[in-house]
Amino acid sequence: MKTLNQTTLDKQQGVASLLISIMILIGITLVILLISKTVVTETKIVADNNRISQAVGSANYAMDYAVNYFDSGGFDQDNDDNADNILTDYNADGIGDELRLTSTAGDGTKTTFGSVSFDTDDDLCLPNGATESWQSGLIKAEGSSDDRIATRTITQCVGTIELVRDDGPDQPLVAQGQVFVTGTSNIVNRYTNTTVWSGGEVKISSSSSVSTFIKNSSSGTLTDAELISTTIADNTQLVSNNNLGNGLDIIDEDPNLSNLKGLGFFKNFFAVPSREAFKSRAADKGQVYTNIDDATDASDGIIKSGAIWIEGDAHLTGGTIGSLTKPAVIVVNGNLTSTGNSTIYGILYVIGTYSVGGTVNVIGSNVIEGSDTTEPLNPGVPVSGPAVSGNGTLNIIYWPGFSDSSGNPPEEETAVISGSWRDW
Repeated sequence: MKTLNQTTLDKQQGVASLLISIMILIGITLVILLISKTVVTETKIVADNNRISQAVGSANYAMDYAVNYFDSGGFDQDNDDNADNILTDYNADGIGDELRLTSTAGDGTKTTFGSVSFDTDDDLCLPNGATESWQSGLIKAEGSSDDRIATRTITQCVGTIELVRDDGPDQPLVAQGQVFVTGTSNIVNRYTNTTVWSGGEVKISSSSSVSTFIKNSSSGTLTDAELISTTIADNTQLVSNNNLGNGLDIIDEDPNLSNLKGLGFFKNFFAVPSREAFKSRAADKGQVYTNIDDATDASDGIIKSGAIWIEGDAHLTGGTIGSLTKPAVIVVNGNLTSTGNSTIYGILYVIGTYSVGGTVNVIGSNVIEGSDTTEPLNPGVPVSGPAVSGNGTLNIIYWPGFSDSSGNPPEEETAVISGSWRDW
C-alpha cells in the first residue's frame, strides 16, 4: 500500500516525462523547420545558379554567334540565303542593328533567350584617330534564363585584320615597270584624279582604244553605285587617249615607285610582313591554288573572297572572283595571262608580268610588280620588257573597297580585340 508521499512523487514523475516529451517535440519541430528553411534556401540557390548558368550560356552563345556573323561578312549583311542572318532594325534608325536569338536544350525542355546589338561608334573599339566605319565596332550580347528572371550581358570589340596597307592603292592601275597595252582598255577613277601610277613609261598613244577617265567636275556628289558604275560614260570625263596623249591623271616614270624592288614593292601595298605571311593567311582560308581558274566561281559556283594566293604562272580564262560585299585580294606568284571574260572585285596583285587578253573587268585595283620570275635566286629583279601588255580589253573601275566607310570587312579577315571583353 502506497503512502501519500509516494503517490505524490509518482505524479510528479509523470509531469517531468511530459515536459521532457514536449521539449523533445519542440526541438524536433525546430530542427525540421530549420532543415526545411535550409532546403528552401538551397533550392533557391540552386534555382538561381541554374538561371545564372542559363543566362551566361545564352550570352556566350549570342556572342559566339555575333563574332561568327561579323566574320562572315560584317555587321551590315543582307544574306537572303539565311533569314536568321538578317539584322532587324529594332531601334528604327533605318539600319539593321540587332539579332534576337533563342537556344533550346537538346532534350527540348528549356529554351533560353539572347540578343545581339552592334555599335560602330563606341570609343572603346575605335582605334586612335579612326573614324566610324563598318570595319569595326562593339558587340553587345545579352542572355537570359528560360523564365527571363536572370540576365547576363557581355561586350567585346571586333575589327578587321589589316591585310592591305593604308586601305589599298589610290589608283586603278599601278605598275613597277612599263605599261604598254594595245587593245581596248578603259581606266576609270571617279574618286580621285589619278588613274595610272607607274615606275616606267606608260604608252597609251600606241592604241586608239585605250582611254582614261576621271569624275566629271559637273557631276556633283555621287552615290556609291554611281562611283563604281561599269558604264564608262556615267559621270566621267575623258583625260588621256591616243589623240590627247598622257594627261595629268597618269603618273609615269616615277623613281619613288621604280626604285621599289621585289619585297619592298610588295610591302608598299600590303600590311603583312612577307609574301609567306600573305600565303599563310590564304592557306588558313583554304585558298591557295595552282590554277587561278580554281579561285573563280566558274569552278564550283561559289564566290571566293579575302586573301587568295595563286602559286606559279596563271592563266585566267573566265569567271568571277570576289563581290561588292565580299572583295578579294589576289596575289599571283608568277606571270598572269588572261583570256575569256572575267570579273574581279578587289585587288589583283601580280608578282610577275600581266598579259591582257580577252575581256577583264576589275572593280578595284590592279597592281603589277613586274619582277622577273625566272630569277628565283635573285627575287625582285624587274623584267626588261613591259610589266603590263596585251591586246585584250582591260576595264578597271577604281573602287577603294577596303576603305569605304559603308563597306564590310573581307570574309574571314576579322578578329576580336584583345582585352576588350567585359561582362556583368
